[in-house]
Amino acid sequence: MGEVRILTVVPVLDEEEHLDKCLNSLRAQTFDSDMHRILVIDGGSSDETRSIAEKHAIESINDEGPLLEVLDNPQMHVSQARNLALDRVGDSTHMFEIIGHTWIPEDHLQSRVEDLLDAEESLGNPIGSMGTMVLADSDEKGLIGTAIESALHSPLGGSGQFARFKGRSSAISPAFCLHRVEAIKSIGGWDNRWVAGQDHDLNHRIAEDGWPVMRSDVSFVVMSKRSTFRGLWGMGRRYGHWRMRQLRAYPSRIKMREFLPWIGLITTLVCFAFYMTKSTPFVLELGLGMIASYLLILIITGLNGQIKTPRLRGYIPFDGTCLVVISLFCLHVSFSVGLLTGFLGLKPPSNERVMSANHSSNRGGN
Repeated sequence: MGEVRILTVVPVLDEEEHLDKCLNSLRAQTFDSDMHRILVIDGGSSDETRSIAEKHAIESINDEGPLLEVLDNPQMHVSQARNLALDRVGDSTHMFEIIGHTWIPEDHLQSRVEDLLDAEESLGNPIGSMGTMVLADSDEKGLIGTAIESALHSPLGGSGQFARFKGRSSAISPAFCLHRVEAIKSIGGWDNRWVAGQDHDLNHRIAEDGWPVMRSDVSFVVMSKRSTFRGLWGMGRRYGHWRMRQLRAYPSRIKMREFLPWIGLITTLVCFAFYMTKSTPFVLELGLGMIASYLLILIITGLNGQIKTPRLRGYIPFDGTCLVVISLFCLHVSFSVGLLTGFLGLKPPSNERVMSANHSSNRGGN
């Protein structure tokens, strides 16, 4: 369905640890460099991020690679960066989402384009967004990081971004999409109210506008993910907060599973309160049963993760299982706390990966 020209957009802020690997992977793509542009959009980095990007811009020209430009993002956040890129999209037909702590195999864009065109031919319609698989960096994970990874990919912790899947299918919130520029423009670009979850929101609106939104396992993006419980807690709070802000604006997007921890907690407290006032054994047993059921499900999920992941088998029996259980509990509690802060309209939690990436003035107005 026509020629594909790609604009890859890389919003960055203090990404000196991973940006070199990210840009090397983009410059090494087998996709025609004349059909590929790269925009690195810096939100005011205080480390060597900008100088790394500028070095790659010069090297890419000398190596006859894709045109790589470095721009400023005065408002710092990802949504603003992507909208700045949209204003400079030129003759590109598609925009590829990626971030500074990710990288891709050298045939990623080529295989994604071929897969996209094949899907469009099968559907008989242009596709608005086509997402991909997300894998963790296998070189940097210790036992705790591996447990966190297992928790995020489990049915109790997975989301659109971290989902494991096979083949090509429709999707609600695919990760690191190849977006059709026409589709993005038709809905007015990214919503600058959302510091987190802005890509999830974009795909919702693209789908609501009638464009197919899909995902495919034809390739993958490698991401440097959280490897400490502190980082997991921060991620959970941040995503819960901004998820609630979105739900306040779009109530129809509510998913009951996101509120199960709160439902379980409130129901259990009601059972105990009823027992204390009425001395009814049944409600006490019900409350205890709910706690036991939750713990049992966590244990089963953790054990399954340890069985399927050799790197979770340490020196102590079931240590991997215990770490996955702790990771899931941490994720559920932090996300639920984030939902509460978002509901109450409190100050957004800081970005635990880049502490300066939070503007307290950006309150995600509804």
